[in-house]
Formats: sequence, structure tokens, C-alpha cells
Amino acid sequence: MRHAASFLLIAILSCSAMAASGRPDAPAPLALAVIAEAAGRLDDQLAGVARSAKALGAAYAGLYRDAATPDPGERAKYLQSYAVKDGTVAFRDAAGPCGGAPQSQSPCQALLYYDGENFTDETFRVLAAMSRLAPAMAAAHDAMPYSWVYLTTPGQNFCIYPSLPLDEAVANYQPTDKGFYTAADFSAKDCGWESPYLDLAGAGMMVTVSCPVYDGDTLLGVSSRDVTLAQLSRNVLADLAAIPGAKAVLMNRRGKAIAASDPRIADFLVAENTKAGDAVVHFRDDRGLAALGQEKYLDSPDANVNDAAEMVLERAESGDKGPIAFTRGKETVLAARLPSTGWYLMLTLPQKAAR
Repeated sequence: MRHAASFLLIAILSCSAMAASGRPDAPAPLALAVIAEAAGRLDDQLAGVARSAKALGAAYAGLYRDAATPDPGERAKYLQSYAVKDGTVAFRDAAGPCGGAPQSQSPCQALLYYDGENFTDETFRVLAAMSRLAPAMAAAHDAMPYSWVYLTTPGQNFCIYPSLPLDEAVANYQPTDKGFYTAADFSAKDCGWESPYLDLAGAGMMVTVSCPVYDGDTLLGVSSRDVTLAQLSRNVLADLAAIPGAKAVLMNRRGKAIAASDPRIADFLVAENTKAGDAVVHFRDDRGLAALGQEKYLDSPDANVNDAAEMVLERAESGDKGPIAFTRGKETVLAARLPSTGWYLMLTLPQKAAR
């Protein structure tokens, strides 16, 4: 990975020199190829998370098809120890490895139900299938330790790994109304990405991929995985900003800030979004923020990055769907769209780095 990143950075330096030596606004072919490759690598990371969520959904579909309605003895196991708060039920297993009331993020599955004590035969059939899904959820999380792994059914059953205590789980009431459920692309029966948001369970700013789970035309649920913005900044963008003075950012099609390689910008995203309780920071200038029509939106603390991002979004809106490369002053700006999400990866690169 490091060797590939080093080659990529050398190529970027070459691109900067080419752009500086030619027409000021001329996209260098190599620069376009470089940013496309960089966006492709990031898209591969996100696509891997989506594949994981989809595979988890497929595993649940198989378990549900094989699950019969539990007999009275099996029901008794679920009913002998459960807790209710604000209409949310947490089924507990005192004999389990994490005990009857595990702490947040304990390595155990949490089984929840968001319709009070209105249990039905379907409630218990789903519980049986979800219980058997626990090893697959743990394996998925261990393979890609990106925060939460969870599944929601149309009937308000919910399972999540690692464990989510009842006091925190109540914030997800009713889960089928939440963005992590509605982000699934039901019309295409495909995965969809939720816009960045503040995790109510305290994990910070996140993005979520959600995949609908079907048995034929019957919707069984939605399988979801979260990725924190800090993880994206640390694990995905750092290599792209290894050149002194270079900055890499990720934004959605409206300029909403998703991640940044610069620690100052990344810390600002966390602090301001947490303060607002929502994803309010954008890579936009004053004109762009005004066009969004929301007073609570904030621009990032880096005016230069905001101005470059505004120019990228203007070019994208004008129909430039391919990789984007241009120079502005003594800086080269490279950007490319991620196919799976529609987000934009942007690099700002000082031309003096090529000297």
C-alpha cells in the first residue's frame, strides 16, 4: 500500500509540473488519471463496506427462511429477562458472555424491539433468526472494524454489534423512520448511502451504507454498516496528502464535508457538527452556502479549500462528470466523483511542491 501511494504521489508531482508548464486551466491527462485512480481506491474501500452489509443481509435472509416460530420453551428464554424503556425493549441473556447488561461496545450482539411489549409470533421468529446471525455480525465487524453493524426489520426488530445498551438504544426509536433505514435503495433493491450525520450513540460523525434484504419481493429488513469520518480521514485520505502543503477532502454533491486529511479541518468538523447535533460544515464559500438556503450551515475554516471546492462543484453542475483538474494561482486542484456514492474526492496541491 505504501509503495503504491509513493508511486501515486510521484505521479501527482509530475502532473503539477505539467499543469504549470502548459495552459493555466488545461487538465493534464496524467493528472486526470491520477485523481481517478485515487477516487477509485477510496471507492473500493466504501464498496467493500457495502459488500459486507449486503452479505450480512443475505445471511439473515437464509436464517429467516429456515427459522420456524419458536415454541413456548424458546419464547420463555427471551421473555425471562428483558427490559423496557420508552417503548424500546432490550432482550437480555444473563448467562451470555457479556452478562445481562453489557456495556456499550461490548463484543456481543444486542437484540432490541421498538414496539413495546406488543410481541407477536413474527417477533419471536425474527428474534430466533437474529440470534443465529450473531457470529456473522461479529465476523463482519472483526474483518472491517468500522463501528456498528446492524439489521432492522419492517416490524421494528433490531439487532446490532457491538452491544448497544438500552439507555442509548432508545434514541433509535422508531428505527424504520431513521435515515439509516430509509437510505436503502428499495426501488432498485440495492445499497444506498446516508448523508453524514451525528451518531446518537456517541461515536461521532458517521456515514452509513444500508442494503435492503428481500426474499423474492418480500422485504425482510435492511442491513447497515457505519463508517466514522475520523476513520475515513485517518485510514483513507492520509496517503493522498503526504506532499507538504497538499490537502485531501471528501464532500457530497452539495459540498457537505465528509472527511479531511488536514487535522485542523478534521477537528473542526467534529467539534462544530457535535455542537450543532448535525452535519452542518460544508466546503463552500459564502455564495455557495447562501444557495443552500439553510442558516445553520457553516463553511470549513480553510477558505482556500472552500473556494477550490466551490469551483469543483460548479464544474460538476455544469456537466463535467469526469475527473476535474485545473490550476488557480499557484495551486493545482484535482477532483473526481466516487461512483458508489456520488461524493467528490478533491486534492489541492501547491505547484511549488513540484520544484
